[in-house]
Amino acid sequence: MAERSARRVAASVGSAATDDRDWVVVFSGTPWANGAHRQHALARELTVDHRVLFVDPTGHLPRWRTRVRQVADGLWQCAGPALLPLGRHLPPVNRANRWFAALLLGRWFRRRAESPRLLWLDEDLAAPVAGQLDAAAVVYDATDLDWTFTRRWNRRHLRRALRSAVGAADLVLASSSALPERMPALEPAPVVLANGCDPEHFSPDGPVAPWLAGLRRPLIGYSGAVDTRAFDADLVAEVARAHPEWTFLLIGPSTRAGRAPLARLSNVEFVDAVGFADVPAVLRACDATIIPYRVGGLVDYVHPKKCYEYLALGKPVVATPLPALRPLADIVTLAGDPRSFAAALSVALDGGGCVEQATRRRAVAARNSWSTRGVQLRSLLAGLPR
Repeated sequence: MAERSARRVAASVGSAATDDRDWVVVFSGTPWANGAHRQHALARELTVDHRVLFVDPTGHLPRWRTRVRQVADGLWQCAGPALLPLGRHLPPVNRANRWFAALLLGRWFRRRAESPRLLWLDEDLAAPVAGQLDAAAVVYDATDLDWTFTRRWNRRHLRRALRSAVGAADLVLASSSALPERMPALEPAPVVLANGCDPEHFSPDGPVAPWLAGLRRPLIGYSGAVDTRAFDADLVAEVARAHPEWTFLLIGPSTRAGRAPLARLSNVEFVDAVGFADVPAVLRACDATIIPYRVGGLVDYVHPKKCYEYLALGKPVVATPLPALRPLADIVTLAGDPRSFAAALSVALDGGGCVEQATRRRAVAARNSWSTRGVQLRSLLAGLPR
């Protein structure tokens, strides 16, 4: 079975054989099809100096066959092979599945008489492949704390996987300045490579979604999940009740529990079905933007990339005082309770149209672009074993 799968993978390599750049194999926790995240942006940046094989996460069911397909210049993708079901919950099964994935991909490289220079992990559960693929160096990118996404009974498994991933790495990156203190002790300390944005995609010059014309202004925009994990719906609900003249536009997937505090508010609009390509057209219509995340909980380590996306559009930003956003306090207004949050929004709405301030916001976003992060990343990788 493994031999047949390896042949299937090998048959699809195509033009990769004519490129002499080193290989990076990225084992990601986010599928390539969900291509609007940090993992995808950094994978694209890696293609400046490398060929990249992006391996999707394994699912809950077995996947005995997979194929490699080219998705961009210098970038290939394959679905993560899995021998057995439930590997995300059972450590022995996860190890077996990662062995199987390394077996198939290792054969793919050997058929090409090549081997990866770098193994890149952004999913903790992928740590077992570190000793099985013949890579010269391992990079672990702490995008999130994976154990905070799961139920309590599975957290021990994922905490152990985090320790394994950190221990296997020659270089550990962190997406937020608040992450290292939440991670296992490490020497040297993780290098903070913060999230970024694509200023061109979030340019203020572009179309505005026409269906927004009927909504009452001012419009206050938020893009992201509305859930109970990070989003502070109680804060937004209190501000919305205090200011019925404002319309809150919440763009992104939502859960029933996340929506519950906001469900009966007539000035809160939920917009679920907006793809990443269309988000700028919606946000361009907004007069101010918000990041109402919970502070002090499991996930206040985050460095929301939406902050730079809002700034790239020139929009005023009001956010709760997440640790990673505090260095941006001169350009982002931080407010931790409903009263101060509402007051900050009032100020933002009064002065949000200032051209000078909008230009300053866009300049901050440009300095924090993914291309800038790519330059920093390539400098870090240059010091790793070859």
